Amino acid sequence: MSGRGAARLALTLFTHRRCQLCVDAKAALAEVRAEVPFELSEVDIHKPGNERWLEEYKHDVPVVHANGEFLLWHRVDVPRTIAQLRTLRDGGKVWPS
Repeated sequence: MSGRGAARLALTLFTHRRCQLCVDAKAALAEVRAEVPFELSEVDIHKPGNERWLEEYKHDVPVVHANGEFLLWHRVDVPRTIAQLRTLRDGGKVWPS
């Protein structure tokens, strides 16, 4: 589905500056974004004000939320993430990775 019926997708990447898996995840998300458009914001879990996310994800970054819900962690499987985002965009539910 595209156009009017498609839901807007907003992804949040939880990261920190010394995270090579986060660099890899960001590159993989760029591949995903070429197939399924979305807005991307990043949250550095070590910055002041992000203590909640540091406590929750300190050993698990990168973590990705889609429209405020947990989607995946550690590695971005590009084909699977494309499929999951298409399902979300079209109004369906997905199982987190």
